[in-house]
Amino acid sequence: MHQCYYCDQIFDSKEDLYQHAEIHSDSERNKEITDRQKKASKN
Repeated sequence: MHQCYYCDQIFDSKEDLYQHAEIHSDSERNKEITDRQKKASKN
């Protein structure tokens, strides 16, 4: 089991995860990271 760090989607293989991760653009990554940090700081 492998989980996408950006969207928490689950994949059976590393290959599937790597292929999926390529769809996340830099701007999406930065937005996800910022959103996670905001959620973490609220808790």
